[in-house]
Parts: sequence; structure tokens; C-alpha cells
Amino acid sequence: MPVKVLLADDHEILLESLATSINASSEIEVVSTATNGEEVLKKLDIYEVDVLVCDMQMPIMDGITTVLQVRQSFPEVRILMLTMLEDNIPIRSAIQAGASGYILKKSKKAELEKAILAVASGKKYFNEELLASLTHEEEYNAVDYQHQSLTERELEVLILIAEEYSSQQIANKLFISLNTVESHRKNIFRKLNIKNLAGIIKYALQHKLIQ
Repeated sequence: MPVKVLLADDHEILLESLATSINASSEIEVVSTATNGEEVLKKLDIYEVDVLVCDMQMPIMDGITTVLQVRQSFPEVRILMLTMLEDNIPIRSAIQAGASGYILKKSKKAELEKAILAVASGKKYFNEELLASLTHEEEYNAVDYQHQSLTERELEVLILIAEEYSSQQIANKLFISLNTVESHRKNIFRKLNIKNLAGIIKYALQHKLIQ
């Protein structure tokens, strides 16, 4: 079943172009479009939506206010900000409001599709260029960017590994097979480029996943 997307942007030509481009993917379906925040809320009442792709700057209700309203009224909808703004301040504002990702309008179609699918699956997604900029901000350490590539289950397993649970204990605690635990363990080490248990514990402490 394709990921259902609502596109929101006040530039109608861009909106139509994005909808046509995204609909070319067999994994994503644009169910509707909106040109402002109020219209977004009305459309979410009508359509079943997995991901809202929302412009930061819109009339009537701006992107940040829209994110706050959507998170309050439709908490199951994931939000990906699509914008020309490269300033760290609105990026942080969008994240704090509840956006799951942030991507630039100049990004290629393949990256936009990748971002939508990542956000729909429960991950966070940030354009690499923006992420590099944010690494120089003090606030960066307070937000979960570094493990955006991990699934929620992998994050659970990572925490238990850091707490020195054995693979069998993790399997019992999460009601999954030992083979599944080992698969998650391999993925975690690969994605985070960590070599041993000491590295896992250090990572978990740095990101305040354990105390």
C-alpha cells in the first residue's frame, strides 16, 4: 500500500509539479494538495494521510503554526518540511513544533521520495547539508539527529545492549526471536559505525539514552 501524502505549498505551479513528480513513484500517492495551513486542517479531516509535506512559508497560517495544529489534532500524521529556508533558526523551530524531517526545495526527486518514505516509517530525515550545519549548533546535541537512521525497534535494542542485556534477554524482553535480535544488533553497529559494546555504551550515554 503506497504512503498517502498531503502536499501543502502556496505556489500552485510548484504544487502541481511536485504532485505529478511524486505520483510517479509506486510507493507514494498524493491524495490531495493545500495552499495554506487552514486548508491543510480541512483536508486532513477528509483524507487519510500518512505524511504531510508542508512549506514553511504560507499565507493565513504559516508552516510552524500548521505543524503545531496538526500535531495536536492529527498526531498520527508525520510531517516533512519542504522549504527554501536554510537558516538554522526555522529548522529548529520546525523540529521543536513536531516536524519529523526537513528538506530543501532544491533537493532532487529521489531525495524527496527517500525523505517521505523515511518519515512515514517512523524515522527522522534531515537533508545532509542542513544536518552538517546543525552539527555546529549547541542545540544539536539535544535533538535526536544522530540516530535518525535507526528504526524504533533498533533503538530499543540499542538501549538494552547498552544496559548490558544479553541477546537472549533482549529477545525475551521484546518477545522476538534470538535471530531477530542478532539482525538488529548487526544493523545498529553498521549504521552507527560502532565496533564493540564499549562504543554502544558511550554512544547511549552521549545521547542520553541511558543514565
